[in-house]
Amino acid sequence: MKTAVFIGRFQPPHRAHLETIERALARYGRLVVVLGSAFAYPTPKNPFSEAVREGMIRACLGSQQEGRLQFVAVPDDYYDDPRWFRAVRVAVEAIAGPGAEVCITGYHKDESSYYLHGFGNWPFEPSGVVSSLSATDVRNSYFAGNSDWRLMVPEAVRRFMERFATTAEFARLQAEWKALQHYRALEERYPYPILHVAASAFVQAQGQVLLVERKGPLGQGAWALPGGYVEPDETLLEAALRELREETGLQLEPAALKATKAFDYPGRSLRGRVISFGHHFSLEGPPPRVEGRDGAARAFWLPIAELDRHQARFFEDHYQQVCWFLGRAPQPPEEFR
Repeated sequence: MKTAVFIGRFQPPHRAHLETIERALARYGRLVVVLGSAFAYPTPKNPFSEAVREGMIRACLGSQQEGRLQFVAVPDDYYDDPRWFRAVRVAVEAIAGPGAEVCITGYHKDESSYYLHGFGNWPFEPSGVVSSLSATDVRNSYFAGNSDWRLMVPEAVRRFMERFATTAEFARLQAEWKALQHYRALEERYPYPILHVAASAFVQAQGQVLLVERKGPLGQGAWALPGGYVEPDETLLEAALRELREETGLQLEPAALKATKAFDYPGRSLRGRVISFGHHFSLEGPPPRVEGRDGAARAFWLPIAELDRHQARFFEDHYQQVCWFLGRAPQPPEEFR
């Protein structure tokens, strides 16, 4: 039995997504839908969890599934593409079995579709669905409060999104979306692309990592490493130490620095092109007392053993930043392995 793999974020699933899935189910013995950007904190770009996205797709298909449709959720791994490809292969092969005949299906839309050809002996077989539909357009219409999006999505998805629009979580995401539009409007006035520079502090003590909970309109409630934008008159290290002090009350000396890393994935932030320079500090002794200040609703120490279980709480790529400094790969929560 030949297995087809359809990879996407499906935020949300639109009519072209559904048509691709229906064609694949008619053409192949099994279809594995890979839900990308899984286990992530909800944002205007990724508003729906992997479980919700699976539920929406299944609700659209009804009896067409016939037990031949499977889903796997894969987290982002911005800083190691080969590792992400391996994670997808492992997840699919756990369903299809070793040595199974597997192909990638979908539509080569633009340069972002490079992954369609990255699986070696898994050939790309075009779905035959060519559409101008874009989930970005659906989300922009949805959060802008107009009705255009309703014609872009299947009926079952429309019903879910209408219900979701009555929730407090939708209100939070819509407020964040509006704040981001303000960022875009400011940048459009400038003749050149704007590059923002930020600095963050990864502080480790006795198997725990220091985090803050954001309280501003962008990523409200998300967990993050202490950090922020670099001021014109300071170095990257000075910025990391200042943000650490302002957000948690923890004051460290430059000598505590162990390592640095530039986190520069182009799409890491919805605010625009933000390059974040991470700074790793490792402390001796028990974790010192901290207190949420400035842009942090609270500051706290999280046991590293609990990191994967809480990855859906992290702001932007901060979970991936922690994984980088720990020298390990992003992992699905234990219940999904």
